[in-house]
Amino acid sequence: MTSTMIETATCRLCPPQGGVVVATYSGDGPASRALHRAWQEANATGVPHHDHYDPSLDAFVVVRHHG
Repeated sequence: MTSTMIETATCRLCPPQGGVVVATYSGDGPASRALHRAWQEANATGVPHHDHYDPSLDAFVVVRHHG
C-alpha cells in the first residue's frame, strides 16, 4: 500500500519537522518488508527514510523525512 497523507505516531527516528508516510505494511506481516522499502526509497531518492511500527495503525510505516 502507498499513501502520502496518513497520520502516524512519531518515533525517536522521526525528525522534529515531521515526515510523510510513503508506504504501510500490515502489522501482522514481517517488519523486514518496511525496512527494505525504507532502504530502497532512501537510495533511490537521496532523501532519508526510516520505518517503524505504528500501533495506532497496527502497521509498519515507511516515513520520508522532509528535506
